[in-house]
Amino acid sequence: MRTEGKWTAGLAMAIALSWSGGAQSVDPKGAMIAFVEAVAAHARAAEPGFGVFPQNAAELGQDPGYLATVTGIGQEDAFYGYQGPGKKTPEKATEQIESDLDRFEAAGKLVLTVDYPFRNRNKPVFSRPVRKKIDRLYSLSAERGYVPYATVLNLDWLTMNPGHAPSANHGAIAEWSQVTSFAYQLQPSRGQSRSGFLAALGAAGYDLYVLDYSFDGSDAEAFTPAEIADLKAQCGGKLLAYVSIGEAEDYRWYWNQAWDANHDGKPDPGAPAWLGPENPQWPGDYRVRFWDPAWQAIVFQYVDKVMAQGFDGVYLDTVDTYEYWERHPSKLQEARARLGQNSAVEAPALRRNQREP
Repeated sequence: MRTEGKWTAGLAMAIALSWSGGAQSVDPKGAMIAFVEAVAAHARAAEPGFGVFPQNAAELGQDPGYLATVTGIGQEDAFYGYQGPGKKTPEKATEQIESDLDRFEAAGKLVLTVDYPFRNRNKPVFSRPVRKKIDRLYSLSAERGYVPYATVLNLDWLTMNPGHAPSANHGAIAEWSQVTSFAYQLQPSRGQSRSGFLAALGAAGYDLYVLDYSFDGSDAEAFTPAEIADLKAQCGGKLLAYVSIGEAEDYRWYWNQAWDANHDGKPDPGAPAWLGPENPQWPGDYRVRFWDPAWQAIVFQYVDKVMAQGFDGVYLDTVDTYEYWERHPSKLQEARARLGQNSAVEAPALRRNQREP
């Protein structure tokens, strides 16, 4: 049985050898499994109980090491949203998702489901048909041992669903197994202040929150350790920091505008080798070759940031990016043309944002 420390070192060495060798061979699915395990090992070397929750790609739970590593999983669209906000997920898709999620639940992992029964992407409207959808998804999720939440697609609203509002905590949530409710809000609602945003979360009564490490996504507006501590004290629950590990976001602390200066969605000459094309469904988000050690170093630094803030764990999004690279094997090789040309652009960005020891 491999130890976390040995696994991290072995993974880094294997990937580095792959990039330096003559012919590159990458198994995207296996590489993502290894990456999530490496993120967990990195965090738990400093904080053994740190939570790791990948979002989606529940099929990866077929790997015993992956299943043993994660604290739980977040799953979108199990019942609504798979084909668009407000739309019922096709039965076959729901059945497959449930089959994959049941593997986590049987292993004693916390399973969080987030569905999008509202057609409006920014504000929930509780019409009678929508309430029926909410009741249905809460019932289906709970009967399988999952913890459900229904909200808007843009995740900019703290949704209190009628008939399913959480009960106020009478004691701090000490164990992940105690979580019976959660909410997921990455951006403040329109016009909501920083203090108003934090106060609303603290008063809502959910056991667990998934939120960004920053009020507006920038490093300048990152929540302070004192704010995170106050929020945890007010809500009595646990906090997960959202971190995208399969895509790079052009408003984050690590981004350099020179990487796509003309904003055509394609990395410019001199961009880091790990940077791939923009995701057309989410402008400003770029797929990454997540097995590249340089990208992984950025993610580890990101994890260090949220740990220093006082978050209880990370909520890892875009884990399913591995599917894109499986569908486009020719793009795995495109980075080789940029290898050795990116240091002048990439290194200053990392140095500027290096966390003080």
